[in-house]
Amino acid sequence: MFRISFLFIILSFSLFGQEKITKCTNVKKFTTGTYIGCLDYESNADGFGTLTYTNGDVYQGNWSRNYFNGFGTMNFSNGDSYSGNWVKNSMEGTGKILYANQGYYNGNFKNNMFHGTGEQKIIFSGQYQLLKGEFRNDEFYEGTKEVFFENGDQSTRNYIGGIITETAYLSSEFKKSTKGSHYSNGKLKTGLQVYTQNNIITESKFQDGMVVSKTSNIENYYVDQDILGDAHSISIDLEREVNDDTMYVYLGFQTKTPIQPVRFVFDTGAEMFSIGYKLFENLKEKGLVYEDLNITISSLGVRGEPSENHLIKIKELTIGTYKVRNVIAAVETLETANSSLLGVQFLKKFKEVQWSLNSNKLLFFKE
Repeated sequence: MFRISFLFIILSFSLFGQEKITKCTNVKKFTTGTYIGCLDYESNADGFGTLTYTNGDVYQGNWSRNYFNGFGTMNFSNGDSYSGNWVKNSMEGTGKILYANQGYYNGNFKNNMFHGTGEQKIIFSGQYQLLKGEFRNDEFYEGTKEVFFENGDQSTRNYIGGIITETAYLSSEFKKSTKGSHYSNGKLKTGLQVYTQNNIITESKFQDGMVVSKTSNIENYYVDQDILGDAHSISIDLEREVNDDTMYVYLGFQTKTPIQPVRFVFDTGAEMFSIGYKLFENLKEKGLVYEDLNITISSLGVRGEPSENHLIKIKELTIGTYKVRNVIAAVETLETANSSLLGVQFLKKFKEVQWSLNSNKLLFFKE
């Protein structure tokens, strides 16, 4: 904000800001500058006039009994300027400050401070800020603060009562938003943060600045409405072949052309629920109902080699008498990768899963 030292000088009556302005040519010399304008009968500055300070500042506008009063413009020697209403030498009412670097404030003033509805643009090296809303005593109180960075990034903060309630950050690589209570530096204290990168959406709940829970759209979670079936739990036999310790589980898929249940390897060491390349191509051909998440992730194959997997959300599949909806699955992208694994990510769709090693059974709990 501006801090102005005023020279009380002498002018005569005028109505500045109207179409017809009475201009006077009275001249007075002061140690701080020279005044040219109107004087009243007591030699007070009153009316329209111009004061040129010795430091190069210039005020031109209305005066009333030695005060800047009414509409006037102050041009400062540093290139800044104020044009608007004055009351007894103070910026008061509506006006606009234009800074030499092309920043500005346009709105309401009180006692030389931003106060009321306004818009401010602040320019820094590598960024500029745009604040729109309500100001109180020079402080931004309520509204939206946007920051535009030179590299194209953009951030937004919403304020209510001088407190940050929501933030957002958008870049070419990721976007992040927060909602809740925040610290003064904009970091989330208690609430929800949503982070998105490469179509992967991670939601984190904060309490007192610490993450207390986290979910992602690339993982499965227990949602009771996603499991349909009357039984509280079901028991599934694990199939084994002769002289082979590999265990298998059968899953049914919702396709436009019905198909028989498909065998998956039950892998206790596998994190992912993955579908082999050829099986997925066959499921697509039969009309599998699914959503492409447009996400590709890397993982280690059954032999430890790295592989790329495309993520999908399957609308519905069956295991035993249960129908399971909205299941995230990883699809092998390599044509020779044809192992289909039922790993931990599938088991997470249930309230609880128990494996009986001796009886070769899996027990799935719906609730």
